[in-house]
Amino acid sequence: MSGPSLVQVNRRRWWIAVTSVIENLMFAAVLLGWSSLLLMLKNEGFYSNLCKVDANDNTTSTNFFTPSGAPTCAAQDEILNRYFSIGSSLLSGVTVVLGVIMDKYGSRMIRLTGTLAFMVSCLLFAIGSLDTEQNSILIAPAVCLNGMGGVVYIFTSFPVPNLFAELRSTMISLMIGSYSASAVMYMLFKTAYDAGVPFVAIMGFHATVGFLTFLNCYFNCPGEPIPGPEDISYAIKLHFDAFRFEHKITGKSFLRHTSSVGRRMSSVDITPSDNHNYLTSIVDMSNGNKDSSEEPETFLQALMSPCILLSFVTMCLTQLRLIAYMGSLEVYLKSSADQLDLSPTETTETVDFYTFLFGLFQINCFFMAPVIGTIMDWKLTNKPKKTKKRAILESEEPEEKMNGPGIHFINRRHKRKHQQIMNLARAFMITNLLLCIFGIIIMFEKILPLQVVAFIIHTAVRTFLHSSIGGLYACMYHFSHFGKLTGLASFLSAMFILIQDPLFVLVNSQLGGDPFWINFTLLILSITGFGLPIYLWNYARKM
Repeated sequence: MSGPSLVQVNRRRWWIAVTSVIENLMFAAVLLGWSSLLLMLKNEGFYSNLCKVDANDNTTSTNFFTPSGAPTCAAQDEILNRYFSIGSSLLSGVTVVLGVIMDKYGSRMIRLTGTLAFMVSCLLFAIGSLDTEQNSILIAPAVCLNGMGGVVYIFTSFPVPNLFAELRSTMISLMIGSYSASAVMYMLFKTAYDAGVPFVAIMGFHATVGFLTFLNCYFNCPGEPIPGPEDISYAIKLHFDAFRFEHKITGKSFLRHTSSVGRRMSSVDITPSDNHNYLTSIVDMSNGNKDSSEEPETFLQALMSPCILLSFVTMCLTQLRLIAYMGSLEVYLKSSADQLDLSPTETTETVDFYTFLFGLFQINCFFMAPVIGTIMDWKLTNKPKKTKKRAILESEEPEEKMNGPGIHFINRRHKRKHQQIMNLARAFMITNLLLCIFGIIIMFEKILPLQVVAFIIHTAVRTFLHSSIGGLYACMYHFSHFGKLTGLASFLSAMFILIQDPLFVLVNSQLGGDPFWINFTLLILSITGFGLPIYLWNYARKM
């Protein structure tokens, strides 16, 4: 089955949009709820054999034990964090391949494969917990498939907002918000786990729901790319050799044959001197000849633009900042507890409490989505009121309208583009300001209640970053490059995420568990993120 046509998908767009948000919330980036999953894995005893136990049943490298009695130590932390680094890198890294495939063939096969990969990861977690002494190694493929399968959910939902013309930025933000908020799932699972639900049952439930998403994709995901609203021409498709009507609206194939003729027939670039060129244009298109001025910029041209390069820098540094904090949260909290001279029991309770809060606040990502969506859609949906004075002025300019019937459309489009870029500049400026505030707050380790504010800002930055990046590529570049640009940005940030593993080892060894200087260095690097909003601001002013 090749999947429904774009006409059928458009009729089901609200169902597809709502289910995409729910599926993102339950699967897309649940691995980012690592702080909660880590406590469950430790309690199940994964890699607890690395913690040497003496005759008095105390670990030689630490005095900490999980509620189940399994020992926990730095060696266990390091190998589990290494798997998280790899999994979170794959969560971003595979998108460069997914982008190329999705731009050419659509999202159907990718999404079907991704849902199956996630189901397998849940089963591997469950099987590994049955005998952690022998099966701890299954954590590696489980985390990798979790990351790869999860990112497919959000990545293949990016074209869905193209079905909602005026609300596209808001819809993108909702997709990103549900993706970022999905980290709350493992916090909910941890709550159920603490209430006595077996780890195997939790993972089995997650796999079962994953199968339902597979069925939803099979029946509702189109077999071809969904073009952007401004990239579809609804003019009649004409062929010079045999005039005929095509009833099915398709993606790239439709765009290829109609973009030039559609613009002329809809008066986008018509002048009186163009009238005799209509038939010539149709003949040219039937022969496969296209005006080079109407061709979108190539991917290489887009890649070499300053906007893209600055977005890559912003994405890489911000992702490193956010993911490193999530992977090392337990270390940060233990460092704070040590500075406050808490007992081992109080330290364990403090870590559990603040880890729970951090997981709980991940749902804030979803509530932040409409905020960034409103910022990016600011003044884009408001139509100018036609006052009496405006109507008189328009009635006095019939000759100008006759001489250039497309000029008003072009002006509106130009103003809309200008407003979009200004909105993006504001979005990136706010995002980087929040990131710097976050970096300052987490340096005050002794004030634990203040870290709750850092948790909230962390969720806002995650949502704002991905929504702004998605909006930037959708606004500045042709839709056929969206998947590749988003994938490449995620791939480069994934490479940066790998740096967090040596940073984690450095904190545990050379810095004695105190991440102060690492946080200070990352705070200084965060300042470079202001380059992108400044560039966009200047770009918009020069338009």
